[in-house]
Amino acid sequence: MILKADPDKVLRFMVENFELMRTLYLAQLSGNVISREQFNAITRHTGEISINRLFEYKLLSWQYDDIRLNEPVRAFLAFLISEFKPLLPSELEKYRTSFSTLFNAIRECPEGEQPILLEQLEALYDEVQRFLENVENNTGQLLRETQQLKANKDKMEYGERIRRARHLIEFYIAPLNSILDLQHSESIASLLGELSAYANRERLSHSYQLARDRFGQLHELLRGGNDRILRQSRILSRELLPLIERLQTESEILSGWLFFLERPFRHEVPSFSTRSYRSFFGSSTGANLELFLEQFIQRAEEVLLQEEEITAVNRHEVLFDRREHVDALHRQLPIDNFFDWCRNRLYQDEQEHSTERFLKICSIVFEDSDHYEAEFTGRRIPIEVEDFIFLAPEVKVSLKPRNEKEHVS
Repeated sequence: MILKADPDKVLRFMVENFELMRTLYLAQLSGNVISREQFNAITRHTGEISINRLFEYKLLSWQYDDIRLNEPVRAFLAFLISEFKPLLPSELEKYRTSFSTLFNAIRECPEGEQPILLEQLEALYDEVQRFLENVENNTGQLLRETQQLKANKDKMEYGERIRRARHLIEFYIAPLNSILDLQHSESIASLLGELSAYANRERLSHSYQLARDRFGQLHELLRGGNDRILRQSRILSRELLPLIERLQTESEILSGWLFFLERPFRHEVPSFSTRSYRSFFGSSTGANLELFLEQFIQRAEEVLLQEEEITAVNRHEVLFDRREHVDALHRQLPIDNFFDWCRNRLYQDEQEHSTERFLKICSIVFEDSDHYEAEFTGRRIPIEVEDFIFLAPEVKVSLKPRNEKEHVS
């Protein structure tokens, strides 16, 4: 049994068996642990000596009948592979407590206790660095998941994609945006701004030179952290949320191009110079191509915007609160004229009176049609929104009886 292997031997082993380490990491990322059956399947072609060294070098450890990568190894592989499990906002909220506790301890540190003050400043510096790295990892992983959801390489049903998009918005994206909202006095970003102001004063006025140096390092980190937070907030509001909202439009062009660009030499490019009886273009090709090109336009714009003065983003101008309209609909059911009700909701409860918002309100019944009964009277009524007039059918909407919904499900 090797009690303590030389670091160079451990690193050399990881390099020589990197694909094995990657597979083990992805298995744990998917299931939180590696089951004994998974481990046996992954290592069935691996020699016994290499399997033993995974445990002897403390890369893996047993957890009852399951196996886990030891935490430093897991974090190192996550950094190399750049694949993370997004942290729930409640997990990021723990930093509020640690920041406040260390901040209070630093402010209340007795005058003569310089060694403990330096240790507290170092601990706060490390905690802020971990928070900023976790936020960037979260934003990047959420963006990758959203792009994969848009491309739909897994061929998910449209309804399942919509439910997954709502899940990402409600439980990850919108709460993360609140954490990064510099204009909200209770956000973590606002607390870091208060810490930065205090560190700036102390780096100039503290009586102890080493403490002034540490306060200066903390201030530089927090000042750069402010830009990093604004950059992530901009990614959330300008890329992530619009990308998810565009899931309401299917894009075969985007799916095909992403699939081809990942493996450009494994798929034959169709020949456009010879006659073919296959139809390459359809009625929606132009709209889908415009959507595909828009992905790259947004990324170029994001780079240019970094040169300008960055301001905080008000997420209420971006988010569409579907739940609020659904609750209002349930309170007022049955409704004799559904589309007229949608128009009233648009002008009474939405700040943005656009046709896009009007159609989103209209979609709440048709996306969850299993829950509602719709009766078309045969008449049409004009609905005016912006510069458009919709000749909408008159529809009576009511809630389906409970036993019928259960039968449908």
